[in-house]
Amino acid sequence: MNDSEIKVLVVDDDEVDHLVTRRLLREVSRTRYDVTWLSTSDEAIEALLAGGYDVCLLDYRLDARTGLDVVHEANRFGCAIPIIMLTGVGDEEIDMAAMSAGAADYLVKGRFDAQILERTIRYAIEHKRSQLKLKQYADTLEESNRQLLQMHEELAAKNAELVRLNEEKNRFVGMAAHDLRNPLGVILGYSDFMLMTHRRGEQASLLREDGVEIIQMIRSSSKFMLSLINDLLDVSMIELGKLNLDRKSTDVVQLVESNVALNMVLAGQKSMKLVVESDESVPRVDVDVHKLEQVLNNLISNAIHYSPPGTTIRVRVEGAPTADGGGTEVLLSVQDEGPGIAPEDIGKLFRPFGRARTVSTGGERSTGLGLAIAQRIVEGHGGRIWVESVVSKGATFFVALPVSPAPDAEAAA
Repeated sequence: MNDSEIKVLVVDDDEVDHLVTRRLLREVSRTRYDVTWLSTSDEAIEALLAGGYDVCLLDYRLDARTGLDVVHEANRFGCAIPIIMLTGVGDEEIDMAAMSAGAADYLVKGRFDAQILERTIRYAIEHKRSQLKLKQYADTLEESNRQLLQMHEELAAKNAELVRLNEEKNRFVGMAAHDLRNPLGVILGYSDFMLMTHRRGEQASLLREDGVEIIQMIRSSSKFMLSLINDLLDVSMIELGKLNLDRKSTDVVQLVESNVALNMVLAGQKSMKLVVESDESVPRVDVDVHKLEQVLNNLISNAIHYSPPGTTIRVRVEGAPTADGGGTEVLLSVQDEGPGIAPEDIGKLFRPFGRARTVSTGGERSTGLGLAIAQRIVEGHGGRIWVESVVSKGATFFVALPVSPAPDAEAAA
């Protein structure tokens, strides 16, 4: 259709009414109407389904079938032509039924002029265009939703496969690490034995002076490999969902002091001081003692490894309110006087094998798994772990552990 010509299908069994309608259309000067006249319902349905018209003016009273029947059947087969129902005086209920059936509009014979007819035709055509566009948009949206659903299902299947493969990988890593741990332990044990007998000057010593350095290298490498394997076992078990925590009510200050005492020898080798600071009253927490010791040992040993000789490492324990103010937590911190951590490296620290560019001051090697394991252990306790650092001014690692409410508080709640 264009603005200069509109193809109109007139369906009316009364030739006089048809001629009246044609005359009114001729009175519209700005538009040319190409009118086709049909008088039966069968012809009307055939023409509507064949298409080729911009609008149809359909009389309600036809033959065996009414105009309402024609609208129903035409729309049932997907008619794209807007239909304007022509009714007689007093047929208001039919007008409403026609609109409900899918007619674009209705006119009462004898009560419209050329201007009303033209306006109704244009409105019906524009309304039908809008309906068709909306249907196209709806069809496009439905197809997009179908494709999105299919992609979602495919992604879910791939994610499930990735989860399966990751679990299989973790099982394989766990099995391999477990199988390697025993022979490495044997190598480490024999190297310790050979070095010990040599130091004692026993006649049974298997070493000559030029072989001591080699055995020491074997021992150092075996020790590092054993540490790496133990860390891999921890990671694989945690990722398989096997972080089994044996929680017990624990005096955290006492636990920290005990762990610091164990690290005194390591700190002494670099002329460092390990200082414990604590509040007068720190609440007890329900933790897995061995797992929390693993976290503390990692944080303290890291501080020793990356701090210059002669510096001080401060380990602090205090009670503090939670961020939302609704409870209490125990806050542990390990502060060193090392080179600090660059902001761009902080995000790497808690990822497996993630390392900062900081180099240890004593040549100590790191597996890159310790902090990742520590994070999983802390989060398994419902806590948080993070680091604050300024380059050249040291770093402080924090661990916040929630405090369980006292039994009487639980009962009161």
